[in-house]
Amino acid sequence: MLMRKNMDELFDLPLEEGWIAAAHACTCNPMQIPHYPPYWIPASCGHTYAKPAEPGPDALCTAFQPTPNSGITLHSINSGVVVLSPSDELNDRIINDLHTDPDVTKYGFPDQDFLSSHFKHQIKFLGYEYNALKPMRKCHSTIWRDENVRNVHYIFRDKPWALPEGTENLDEQFQVVHGWWWDEWRRLEAEKKGEKWWGLVVDLTALGSKGLRN
Repeated sequence: MLMRKNMDELFDLPLEEGWIAAAHACTCNPMQIPHYPPYWIPASCGHTYAKPAEPGPDALCTAFQPTPNSGITLHSINSGVVVLSPSDELNDRIINDLHTDPDVTKYGFPDQDFLSSHFKHQIKFLGYEYNALKPMRKCHSTIWRDENVRNVHYIFRDKPWALPEGTENLDEQFQVVHGWWWDEWRRLEAEKKGEKWWGLVVDLTALGSKGLRN
């Protein structure tokens, strides 16, 4: 992930007792990944029903809030960013459900499927801007605005830190969002490259000797 704007307002987000907040999972499957569920199509994606933001760099889209009768994918979160109020009671409740929910071993996306199920009807859905999944720039172009993104989430195997900047091996639609990461890298490099530990950081990117993929 790369935070592009301050998101401190999430700390003061009003939530009902026992609720969490998160952005929808994008269930469009724009990359046509074969093991994703067949019902993952644009019509089943919560972001499809969001209302675009008003003009302005700090504006947010209006996230779709599902009804009790909405389909399962419209209640699904992406767990990259989750807002909650921790407590012993909530912890005990989650641990108990992990041990007793018969579907735990069947979840295709374990953490977010569990949270989506466990908190169903107790989720305040956030605008995509707080957890902007990188494929959404194309598949949800009607709501995506570069200047409004608070936090970009680099899902899928090809991470910006694992691919050389400008590589031809990267899908063209991801060049811009990966470029944001490299812009931040250069800013950080200018500030920190004199530090003793900087070489260790470089080694965890495509620039280093290890060139880690993930």
